[in-house]
Amino acid sequence: MSTLKYIFFICLIIVVSLFAAKNMHTVEVYFFDGLSTVSSIKVPTMILVSCAFGIGFLMAWFFEVFTQFKLKSQLREKEKRIERLEQELFKLNQSSDFSLELKDNSLSNT
Repeated sequence: MSTLKYIFFICLIIVVSLFAAKNMHTVEVYFFDGLSTVSSIKVPTMILVSCAFGIGFLMAWFFEVFTQFKLKSQLREKEKRIERLEQELFKLNQSSDFSLELKDNSLSNT
């Protein structure tokens, strides 16, 4: 599955790069500086598209890392709980074995 993801990602990069390379003209981007002032900068379309793609990629990567961290944390919790339950089961088995030995010893003594 991860190989398929990488192939898709590489194809997406190629498509975005080709689109950006074919649109080399300059565009004007407007920003709000304050309450009512508007400023603008002129940027090549290739840079604008590449930056937008990069920011989108970083956001998606951040959420993916966050999800992976959350899942690993839950997995560690579950593993600790399993270990505690296994220890409890082992203790219960030992105590039942001990009580069976006591019964056997008391029956054999009589």
